[in-house]
Amino acid sequence: MKIFFAASFTFIFSICLAQKNNPPTISEALKKYDFIEEQLIYDKDTITYYLKNPTTKPSNLVVFIQGTDANPIFSYSITSNKTTYSRWFGDDYKSLDSTYTYAIIPKPGMDGLYKDGEIIIPESYYEKNYLDYRIKQIDLSINHIFENHLTKPNKIIVYGHSEGAAIGAALATINEKITHLGFWSGNVLNNFYEFSLFNRIESLKDKLSDEEAHQNIINILEWYKSVVKNPTSTKIDHFGFTNKRWSTYEKAPIDYLTQLNIPIYALFGTEDESTPIETAYLLPIKFIENRKENLTFEVCIGCDHSYKEKIEKEQTSHWSKQFTKFIEWTNKTK
Repeated sequence: MKIFFAASFTFIFSICLAQKNNPPTISEALKKYDFIEEQLIYDKDTITYYLKNPTTKPSNLVVFIQGTDANPIFSYSITSNKTTYSRWFGDDYKSLDSTYTYAIIPKPGMDGLYKDGEIIIPESYYEKNYLDYRIKQIDLSINHIFENHLTKPNKIIVYGHSEGAAIGAALATINEKITHLGFWSGNVLNNFYEFSLFNRIESLKDKLSDEEAHQNIINILEWYKSVVKNPTSTKIDHFGFTNKRWSTYEKAPIDYLTQLNIPIYALFGTEDESTPIETAYLLPIKFIENRKENLTFEVCIGCDHSYKEKIEKEQTSHWSKQFTKFIEWTNKTK
């Protein structure tokens, strides 16, 4: 069965320092990248978020929601008595002025500092990595930042990439503080349909026979039936996910998006290997059909899932340029 996953785009940036006698700590990693850690206790559960250290209370918040992979936020390695700290997200926060702060909420169980090469996914990740829990994490974090780290709050901007886009779409239907939403490279329809569509596309490109594509799709439908029959199972499948995770993403993101009245910035790449551009065009169609004008629909021509464009043998990243355009867009829309 050929499945195409919406793989997350992972940035890894590093800072190298002389090793001390004491083992590396999350506090040191946060200090090097100028972030703070906040933890909330909710119904005996600990929710962690990381926030760009606000020297003065800003009025705007940007929240980034990661994609599919179970990556940490901060990690380290030790080589030749030197400690290298790494962050698993990009430079977007560096381009924001002092009126903004920037937050990222780790996947369940993936907070703290991890050693590179020894990143073991905890059991709590598999138990809690489903849509409703991710929404709760981010919703509570936004509310806490709003109340404790902002002054005269103006813009609360949420942008998610890949799976993070689907989470952001659902989140925005319940958190009324969100003023702008970025839906970046997210699947528009149900995962199982888009997996099926990719098989049909492969058949059209002669990479699969017509019969192979059809059989793969039948297998995907049987898999979908098995998820529906046991939707709360936390048994880990051979793709590294649980039925509980799959079942909570059953509602198509387009259905959440069309509920919203806040400005939405939807961004896709024409060469995306994980999210079919073919279904992306349903978004503007659906908004026109519903007489809604709060969607900005952008396409990065020649770009892959993470907005990299391959020109001959070189790859050019358009991520930073797209983020700048996105923030400029939030200044023009209400």
